[in-house]
Amino acid sequence: MPIDFEIGGVYLPPIAQALLLALPIFVLLDWLVRRVGLLQFVWHEALFEGALYVCVCATLVLLMGAV
Repeated sequence: MPIDFEIGGVYLPPIAQALLLALPIFVLLDWLVRRVGLLQFVWHEALFEGALYVCVCATLVLLMGAV
């Protein structure tokens, strides 16, 4: 079970840790998708990026629960 981290007296629950950890992974994947040119096949760019971030967050939460 993941533990809460304390930063400056503020406790970060595991979901907040996953959201913060997902941000650099999402930025890297977004850069890669743009570099390869996959966005030309996407109907709505903002919806695709939001879904990509949710998928990264969900993957991290599942991986954190497995540890």
